[in-house]
Amino acid sequence: MFALAGCRGSPDTAAKPRGPAKRVASRTVFADEVLWALGDEVQGRVVGLSPMADDPRYSTVAGRWPPSAPRLGRNPEELLALAPDLVILASFSAPEYRAAIEDKVPVLVLDDFSGFDGYLNNLERIGEATGAVDQAHALRDRFNARRAELEALRPPQGERPSVIAWDYGYVPGAHTSFDDAATTAGFVNLPAREGLDGHQRLDAEQLVAWAPEWIVVGCGEQPCAKAIAKLADEPGLGKLDAVTKGRVIAIEAPYLATASEGMLELAARMQAALLEAR
Repeated sequence: MFALAGCRGSPDTAAKPRGPAKRVASRTVFADEVLWALGDEVQGRVVGLSPMADDPRYSTVAGRWPPSAPRLGRNPEELLALAPDLVILASFSAPEYRAAIEDKVPVLVLDDFSGFDGYLNNLERIGEATGAVDQAHALRDRFNARRAELEALRPPQGERPSVIAWDYGYVPGAHTSFDDAATTAGFVNLPAREGLDGHQRLDAEQLVAWAPEWIVVGCGEQPCAKAIAKLADEPGLGKLDAVTKGRVIAIEAPYLATASEGMLELAARMQAALLEAR
């Protein structure tokens, strides 16, 4: 069974699940994505979505959920009025929001967004909590099959170039979704190789010193060509070989932010650029 969040009250007074949830509310964009992917039957039981469900910067299902599904704001009473029998939160969700609901409704807290294994574990937990185990297994199998296809196309171990995802002062190291995507695509994630773990600050001088063979940037809300031009205009960065040789990969939102199946789309786009250049 899925684990309930830690509760303020005793275990005897905490809200507990009674079989698969029939009325599900999501308070994280990750759950918005997974609940959609689980198919029509599960979608029909969703009574509320996160406020970022329609934000194309973060959500791979922006515009897909019907307007009839409420987008939940910051007021927990708004959620409780929908009478859900399961609320899906993330470990980084606002603690005051969680404290206001966790004695009143079963809560599933997702706490691993560090890459492929985290996605598959969270997928399994949501599938179990919603009674959609078979659908979750099908998504798992699809994910693993596409991952294997990408891995079969990557260069041999000794020929994989270094890459860095540059977010103007921040980079993803080991145990991140980008690290898994880069490895699957056929790159070596340079910050991970240099011992950085998670998302870390990095100054431009260190980026120049490391001189990655490839650089990944997010397009954000601008055309991807402008994102590449912006990088080239940064003092010192425009002279990097990755920039002068056209080895900058611009990725449309939200694939640099997602922790769900869209991580493989990031890997596929990176791999396509790599194979085209070989």
